[in-house]
Amino acid sequence: MSSETSLQESTSDDRRFLHFTMKITDRLATKKFFCNILGMKILRHEEMDSGCSARCNGDFDSPWSKTMAGYGNENSFFALELNYNYDVQGYEYGNDFSSVTIYNRQAVSNARQYLDKKFIEIDNKQSITIHSPDGHRFILIDEDVQPGDDPVRCLSLNVSNLKTSIDYYTRLLKMKINENESNDNHIKLYYGLKTTQQSKVKTKSGFLVDNQCQLELIEVKHSIDRGTGYGRKAFSCPKNDVELIENVIEKEGHDILIPAMELGGFLGFNKEKIVILSDPDGHEICFVGEENYFKGCEADPDAEKKFYKGLENKPDDPNKYLIGEDKSTKQQDKQ
Repeated sequence: MSSETSLQESTSDDRRFLHFTMKITDRLATKKFFCNILGMKILRHEEMDSGCSARCNGDFDSPWSKTMAGYGNENSFFALELNYNYDVQGYEYGNDFSSVTIYNRQAVSNARQYLDKKFIEIDNKQSITIHSPDGHRFILIDEDVQPGDDPVRCLSLNVSNLKTSIDYYTRLLKMKINENESNDNHIKLYYGLKTTQQSKVKTKSGFLVDNQCQLELIEVKHSIDRGTGYGRKAFSCPKNDVELIENVIEKEGHDILIPAMELGGFLGFNKEKIVILSDPDGHEICFVGEENYFKGCEADPDAEKKFYKGLENKPDDPNKYLIGEDKSTKQQDKQ
């Protein structure tokens, strides 16, 4: 797959749905949920002294940590980016996020056996719907995927106008529609390839593109309130596409939260080229150039040690703000 094609010529087969960010308030409880119940692993952990220039942790200038959790390396498996802001005690969660769907029989068994009943929403023979410590909904299906496939099958978000959202994601961002799993009330979108065989098609940089996690958009017919605990979805693409995507979105008059920029450069890796968009309902979207991101997204064998070390670094601040994401919560205003 060529990384030199223009956006108009691209079939989008060289893009991958990487991860979704979640703001959390209790790292240890969240870690136990993702690892002990869902069966994921801590892939990477980083501690930051100040807010991210790309607002990965939200609109905060305070110290924060990032923990990546998933069933395998992010070049082949979908991940959840768990962001913890040290100066924020809690968030207002809106109606933007719906659920994450996972096919994993062991996770279903773990939830039924070990999860506190207050976190269980629905339990039937085929599936169980549960909530994380911060209230994020997970639908666990009592089936396993084929060996080597990703158990995370779908991220579901709510939208106010399905027709408008379909136009944005398919015409402008070149996502494809899974006609077999869509109707008038919701639609499932994907990048890459949908196959019934055990193929392993990869981009030039090495990202797996077949049978990726899907993005489901569900129409709720009223305005979307993202609250202060909103997330952000991230996709990889050839780095040459980053500015092309930005140009298309700008030409159509849609919001660009952060114009194309370079981010990172840690541990000797080259900086990653990114652009941050906002869809018609305000859902945030990050596109990152795959060439350099591939080098930095491999699982760190010391990730769990770094996670526990991070718990010791900065004790809970009794003066944390109860609800975050306004001017009063920024570190510069607390000093």
